[in-house]
Amino acid sequence: MKFKSFIQFVIMLILLYLIGGCADRIPCFFNGKVSRYPDSKIVNLMRLKGGCYAELETNDSWKNVLEYYKYHMSKTGWSKRVEREFAAPDSDDPKSAAFLVFFKDNEGLMIDTYPSVSGDKTQIALFIGDIDE
Repeated sequence: MKFKSFIQFVIMLILLYLIGGCADRIPCFFNGKVSRYPDSKIVNLMRLKGGCYAELETNDSWKNVLEYYKYHMSKTGWSKRVEREFAAPDSDDPKSAAFLVFFKDNEGLMIDTYPSVSGDKTQIALFIGDIDE
């Protein structure tokens, strides 16, 4: 009887671990097309008609976020169409922002980085959705 209780306890721990880990992932409606920025925290999620929105927060600079998404999205077949930086090119001012737009097949992805309200973190807004043809 003790062995059965132990097995049930282990199964409960595994389930709690798996459920807890899922809370920190970009949800399935992004269908694995966009990866979460490393060590970022998900602060907002919305499923919209025809698209999805996620807002992340990181301690990294906007430049690191920009480089990460430019590399990873092009590596997975997305084409960059728009890139805007709202800072001096050689500045790493935390109050700076950037905007990227990628397209692949019939989908578009917008990535916007901007300072948090407190100014000590970088917010990342991701929007993926179908494009009109």
